[in-house]
Amino acid sequence: MFRQFLSRTAFVLAAATLLSPAAFAQSGQVEGTVKIKAADGSVKPAPGIQIDIYRLDIKGHFEVKTDKNGHYVRLGLPLQGTFLFVFSGPGATPTWMNNVRITQMPVVDTTLEAGDGRTLTYDEIQKQIGQQKAGGGGGAAQPPPKAMSTADRAKAEAAQKEQEAKVKEAKDVQSSFDQAREHYNSGVEMMKTANYQGALGEFEQASTVDPGKHAVMLMLNYRANANLAEAHYQLGVELFNKKQRPEAKTHFEAALAAVKKALALAPTDTAENNPNLNNDLVIYYNILAKNASLLVEYYGAADLVDPTIKEIEKAEAIDAANVNKWGVVKADLLRSAGKTDNAVAAYKKVLAADPANVDALYGLGLTLIASTERPQIQEGANTLAEFVAKAPATDKRVPIVKDALEGVKNAYKVEAEKPASTSKGRKKP
Repeated sequence: MFRQFLSRTAFVLAAATLLSPAAFAQSGQVEGTVKIKAADGSVKPAPGIQIDIYRLDIKGHFEVKTDKNGHYVRLGLPLQGTFLFVFSGPGATPTWMNNVRITQMPVVDTTLEAGDGRTLTYDEIQKQIGQQKAGGGGGAAQPPPKAMSTADRAKAEAAQKEQEAKVKEAKDVQSSFDQAREHYNSGVEMMKTANYQGALGEFEQASTVDPGKHAVMLMLNYRANANLAEAHYQLGVELFNKKQRPEAKTHFEAALAAVKKALALAPTDTAENNPNLNNDLVIYYNILAKNASLLVEYYGAADLVDPTIKEIEKAEAIDAANVNKWGVVKADLLRSAGKTDNAVAAYKKVLAADPANVDALYGLGLTLIASTERPQIQEGANTLAEFVAKAPATDKRVPIVKDALEGVKNAYKVEAEKPASTSKGRKKP
């Protein structure tokens, strides 16, 4: 389930709001998707399309290319600028869009016609603009901006000098972002084919992007760390099942460290920047819980129980519809750490809210039959019998529990009492 979700978040597509470091105080971003229309009328994403962005009010030139999904993000554009967008690339007829203000149009999409892949120069476009009565380009142009006064131009030129240093830094940030996103997307593709070892290196590279530079880089960083954690977990499971448990432990610990980084950063994001933020967080808490649970149960890492439970309580706050599921996770951690009384109380709290919760019945039954006290062993056997009665026949735990009940019967002469009702999921009257 996690891998499928993370794969759905493979691309940083959201129109992001800015953070507030000084270098971006007067800068913004633009993004979009470029498609190409083939001769047969079919439309598909256009990778490798060059977008040249010319500033019109002051001389300036920015560029970016679409990724393999036809998407692009260009950071560091002056907010006060007016721009000309030129789109060109292999197999496409070039087109352009004039007088774009990113404060009004932060997403610039276009569809290109199939063509010879030539590139229009700035001078060629200016000539076309001059030949048009109403101005504009690509069939969607706006009237050209009014000529600037001498005083306004002087002010603009002074502002341009101040902006040059920021533009240089913005280009560096753009390059860093593009490289990190490429690593991220490659890692996600590797995860789809279960190439977890290859994905590790890609996500590690993506996770080095500086989250303080820009909102899209913040999101890319924490998603890269979350995917890195999932890749480590999958490798750990493979090794664990091959009885290579010390090697598996290394991956579970690395997964825990990576997802903690994701959980440290993600809550600092905003729903405006990432509309799926809460969904992401729920997945990250799940990754945290499953790795911590393995380390506690199989490697004796009891010191992880209390801090993990604190994190799970945060998950409960944003995932109230599944509060009982998180309650079972907490109870399982307590049981694995040998905190029997606390585990019993936690399971019973879940069952008070949901008497048919088979996970809580299973955990409570196991906890109780591990006791040395006959009344608790009897209660545990009864609880496990109720689990068998209410669990789906396809639940792989059912035959294991039946064997456990037989063992309790033989060892302690304790036989489970029949549940009051054997109907699946029916509450006791």
